[in-house]
Amino acid sequence: MNDEGSAQNIIKGKRLIAVAWQSTAFLMLVLLGGVVWPELFGVVVVIVSVVMFGLGVLLLVLAFALGLRRSRVEQVSISGLFLLQGSSPSFVRKVLIGSVLTQLAAAFTAAGLRIYTELAFGILAPTFVFGLASFWVGRYGSFPPRTSDPV
Repeated sequence: MNDEGSAQNIIKGKRLIAVAWQSTAFLMLVLLGGVVWPELFGVVVVIVSVVMFGLGVLLLVLAFALGLRRSRVEQVSISGLFLLQGSSPSFVRKVLIGSVLTQLAAAFTAAGLRIYTELAFGILAPTFVFGLASFWVGRYGSFPPRTSDPV
């Protein structure tokens, strides 16, 4: 068995990772509907995007709170907490950042295809996956222990 396969079996927070890609697929379907039938799906794109944005902001606040709590005993960095740098396995980082980038590309493409329509709200939706990734790190990420040197 290779190292990558065994690493995937012990990944924590698999449900959060699955939600990231499920939300990406859902957003892409909604945006596709908005591109094909803007009169019918325009309101749906707005509702889905605003809900995903709100949930993403909530997840970012929760991730920040988790980071604050963990910073008492660990050296939590902003790049580690919000950008997954050095705090998550490469598999998790690739999946979550890939999901964020996929949503951003889909949202900007849809907004560019239907300029001056409700599809512009789609660029708010990737905040959800960004918040989900930060929440994953706040919950399951690894940071070095804090040194006992007083500052």
